[in-house]
Amino acid sequence: MSALLALLLPLLLSLVTLVAPASALRPLDPAAGVVEVLQMPVATAQQGCWRQAEQQIWEPWLEKQSGYRGRELLWDPERQQAVVLVGWASQAAWDAIPATSISRTEARFDGVLRRCLGNGASKPLPLQRTGSLQPLLANAESNASKSDSQNQ
Repeated sequence: MSALLALLLPLLLSLVTLVAPASALRPLDPAAGVVEVLQMPVATAQQGCWRQAEQQIWEPWLEKQSGYRGRELLWDPERQQAVVLVGWASQAAWDAIPATSISRTEARFDGVLRRCLGNGASKPLPLQRTGSLQPLLANAESNASKSDSQNQ
């Protein structure tokens, strides 16, 4: 986990351009218990198709998932990289999603991208890194609760 954090933290800190949110995009809830982190290459010319596929496929699917707590789409124009942060109420809520449901949704996402980009690749925008992070707010509240219960 610390190796993943060491790899992702500089990238996340260097992302200065937020992709303008789509109307259906629910902002990431700062009280999310865990944040899924996905990184992929997205060139300037691909950005519109990527955002369209995110809004058309992932957003409606995510909204139906128990424990979903919003997300943020970030893009680094210098590195031509995108990072998607998805908030979940807990690791258990995230883990409870059937892998088959994720795979089907990912295949639909890739199909929309292929059609929009005119690209025949099976994975037009392949994931480069995936992982999870715990928000500091969630950790601080958890530690404060533990401290309070120990002091009583």
